[in-house]
Amino acid sequence: PPTCPVGQTRLCARGPPLSRGFPKARVRRLIVFAMGLLGGCCKMGCRMAVAFGIVPLSVIIAVFLETPVVLELDDATLSARGAAGAAPEEAADAAESSGAASSPKAEFGTAVPEGFGSGGMFDKIAFVYDSTNKWMSLGLDQYWRKTLVEQCMRLEQGDRVLDLATGTADVSLLAADQLRALGAQASSDGTPAVLGIDPSSEMLRRGVSKVETRGFEGVVKLVKGDAQDLTSVRAIDAAGTLSEPTSGVADASIDKISMSFGIRNVPDRAKAFREMKRVLKAKDTSRVCILEFSLPDGEKLLSKVAKMFITKVVPFIGQIATMNSGAAEYEYLEKSILKFPKPVDFAASMAREGLSVSSITSFAFGSVHLYAAAPAAPTAAA
Repeated sequence: PPTCPVGQTRLCARGPPLSRGFPKARVRRLIVFAMGLLGGCCKMGCRMAVAFGIVPLSVIIAVFLETPVVLELDDATLSARGAAGAAPEEAADAAESSGAASSPKAEFGTAVPEGFGSGGMFDKIAFVYDSTNKWMSLGLDQYWRKTLVEQCMRLEQGDRVLDLATGTADVSLLAADQLRALGAQASSDGTPAVLGIDPSSEMLRRGVSKVETRGFEGVVKLVKGDAQDLTSVRAIDAAGTLSEPTSGVADASIDKISMSFGIRNVPDRAKAFREMKRVLKAKDTSRVCILEFSLPDGEKLLSKVAKMFITKVVPFIGQIATMNSGAAEYEYLEKSILKFPKPVDFAASMAREGLSVSSITSFAFGSVHLYAAAPAAPTAAA
């Protein structure tokens, strides 16, 4: 054993530092081994990340390359489906009136100011609405809206457009762009070419700012109102100040109606359809175009992935975007999609109220559908 000076026995007994007594060649090999081990772990992690990333990346690419599927419908098909679907809807109405909590309408269909799907709910998430839409749709929401305006509405010079559930006015502005290209200008009598209606003041306030920034004052007017009763509306400005109620949309005064991702939140959809029919002009070129989410029911892998995205990813994105303050609202979004009727059943419900759906265009592997409808021809007297 080494001889240690008095008072330094413990320090001396440890021996010299490792770097002094350990062979340098062995130290280098140890360092090389550690670096190789670390590099191997990094490579394995990278490979795992790539492996886990391939599936969602392939889904995103597939969605962007997807060709929309168009289903053509006829009155006979809608009539048959409508007759089959009328009884369940009537049962749901009865359950709602009796206050049955198990009914989808009873759960989400109570028309209260702060209820889920109401204007009050959207007031709470208006500050992140546009950005979360882009994340949730992988940036495709504007493409879907443009398809609605450019291919479904078939705007003509002089058309007057009603944009229901206008939100922050994305569709209203797209329609105004097209109408301006067709020669639309601010009306001298104050009648706008595009009237956007929404129940959320906060959404409308942001929409008014967009309208003013784009220079569409007089062409686009946004008002607060209810799709179930269009007879009374309230004007709003960029500060969120509401006017006193004024008369709303007159009978047979509208050429084209649009509604994007809003009909799902209307408590009484049949009533909203009847209001659409009331304000729509009875002519061949009149159109109703509704864009809405739906739960994919296909058996293919990408349909299943799209279904998982709606049920798992959408609420998560909403929770992160709102810093958990809007978690319940985005959970409602997922549940409302789960409860929404299948596309043909929804089209049949429109037909029952006099809006004949001619086609359903499916996007994102059945996650989004565009319904193209027109006022049904009057039934000939017997």
